[in-house]
Amino acid sequence: MLKLRHTRPLFVGGTRYCFQHPDHASRCVKVLRPDRTGAARKLLRQDFKRYLPARFLDDQRKEINAYRELLTRPSEALWRHVPRYHGTEETDMGIGIVTQLMRNDDGSWPENLQTLLPRGMTPELAAGMDEFRRAVAGLRILSRDLLPHNIIAVREKDRYRVMLVDGIGNAELIPISTWWRFFADRKTARKLQRFDQRCALLLPPG
Repeated sequence: MLKLRHTRPLFVGGTRYCFQHPDHASRCVKVLRPDRTGAARKLLRQDFKRYLPARFLDDQRKEINAYRELLTRPSEALWRHVPRYHGTEETDMGIGIVTQLMRNDDGSWPENLQTLLPRGMTPELAAGMDEFRRAVAGLRILSRDLLPHNIIAVREKDRYRVMLVDGIGNAELIPISTWWRFFADRKTARKLQRFDQRCALLLPPG
């Protein structure tokens, strides 16, 4: 079992803590924050979902299922826009999702789009975002939402590699978008449209 509880996380997200893997410096371990477990979220619901088993509100479980589905596909192109998955490990903070830990070509940490876009759109970033959009649509990379703070831009010499690092998975109670391409295409098109709207709001005026 990995001991993470008394370790400082690299990053703190809206749902998870992200730790550097104690045995693999190039990997990270993502665990749910205590206030974002399925049981904790169930207590806060005011709609019909409060009556569902906690597992239906467990984002960790949804992301693990999404990664396992991605592993059934032969395309290496997927891992250009989603951190490579290395399975799960038990930790003292619950089940941990182990993925590739991304860094810029100079060893620094990548920034997310929520931080980058207010400084303006560069041609390199625009090209990276276009490649990301094509990958999400063409490879059916499902997400709960394409939020700018969950999407990073990794610097690779003279270009950016844009990647979805959190929120991977299907939020549907009955995952028809995972089972049928027709529904997946419609869903990703809607998500990308909202993604473009969110990004436009972050850009500086003019």
